Amino acid sequence: MTSGAWRAAAATAVTCVLVTMVGWAALIGPSEVFTGPGPQPSSETTTTSEAPVEDVKELQRKDIEEREYGAATIIIANVIGGAIQLFVLVGMGWVAYLLLRRARRAWQLRRHFEAPATADFDILEAGHPERVRRMMADDAEAQLALLLDGEARNAIVACWHRFEVQAHHAGLPRRPWETSSEFALRMLELAEVDSPAVSRLLALYREARFSEHPMAEDDRRAAAEALRQIQSSIAASSSPGRSG
Repeated sequence: MTSGAWRAAAATAVTCVLVTMVGWAALIGPSEVFTGPGPQPSSETTTTSEAPVEDVKELQRKDIEEREYGAATIIIANVIGGAIQLFVLVGMGWVAYLLLRRARRAWQLRRHFEAPATADFDILEAGHPERVRRMMADDAEAQLALLLDGEARNAIVACWHRFEVQAHHAGLPRRPWETSSEFALRMLELAEVDSPAVSRLLALYREARFSEHPMAEDDRRAAAEALRQIQSSIAASSSPGRSG
């Protein structure tokens, strides 16, 4: 059970205890709390000619109520006591509702995670070559749009860095000693793409990334041609009948 579930269970238990204590206090009765008879008269009697003890106690209780509290106070006490009892009933109902809802949600989650996985497509492990190829194919349009947008230098750099994003989404981990270029090259090698096209695009990326001279539109067009060849080789590698 997670820490959140433990906290929820503890809060529910505390709420139940508080509601039980309030209910117990309410069951004592408002009359006993606000209008009790007070000290009991001594049970010793000196003569047998007086009224019975029960009648004396009842008269004393009524006399105390009328003298110390009055009729209005007694009515108010009864109303308050009834309100407390109603609050206790509502609180207990609310706690029961929360417990039932939590139990129902836990049951649904359990069914969801225990249900057998069904799918009409192959489930590939993270970093699988075919999974990498699918990710590259799905991202082809977005990657080409990056290359064709903005200033040529920045566009070529963004296009190459997109390979890293594709590798991450395909579940391919980057090794601690790898540079960004090495990471992208390992993914492209795993996907078995066109090597000459990769070399041309990598050279343009390094020129755009580390040189200081301006990058022209001819450089962008060359990078776009290399990228299209890479994407074409991806489509060929992912054709039906080819094993990953």
